[in-house]
Amino acid sequence: MSAPIAETFDNIVHHLAARTERNGGGLPVTETDTFRTLNFSLMLSISHYIEDRFIEKRLSGLFIASFQKLSLFIPQQERYAALAQTSEAVWIIGEPDILPPFLAKSIQFFRPADGDCRDYWVVLSDDPRFRIALFARERHIPAASPVKNGHGGKRSFEGFWTYRDEYIDAIRNSIQSHYAKQELRVLSQADTVGIP
Repeated sequence: MSAPIAETFDNIVHHLAARTERNGGGLPVTETDTFRTLNFSLMLSISHYIEDRFIEKRLSGLFIASFQKLSLFIPQQERYAALAQTSEAVWIIGEPDILPPFLAKSIQFFRPADGDCRDYWVVLSDDPRFRIALFARERHIPAASPVKNGHGGKRSFEGFWTYRDEYIDAIRNSIQSHYAKQELRVLSQADTVGIP
């Protein structure tokens, strides 16, 4: 049985493929979903776009992001501190290779519930004024490929970004049900200060 995040991804991709087929091999011109191969730079650009819009609009909804390892969150912590100023909650999912910093009470860190989770890149804004999700799976490059910048050469992803409520709901529900669970929470040192 596949991991919940993999199942959610595959279900949405299957639905996208079925819609494309029904539309004669292409989605309507007005369609906002895009399924394609994405490089690391484009993934980062889309992620920053979503984060920046959330910060600029001072949104108060839920914000979700995944990182392969929590140490990769550190360069982004100022962005997420800005997100947390207005957000009701920020969920960060990543392998706890470091103790995460305390930035705000609304930011919670979670370890992956399964190994497959590390292969997925999720950035999701769930606010009525700006609902969008980036959801992609890393395509693994054969071990013989040269290593560059610690990222195994050119990192490549397959995935999509969407404004469609049904897909955003599916991604959020999967993460809420399987990954953002109290027993998977990673506590920072600052969280534990004053707790007996």
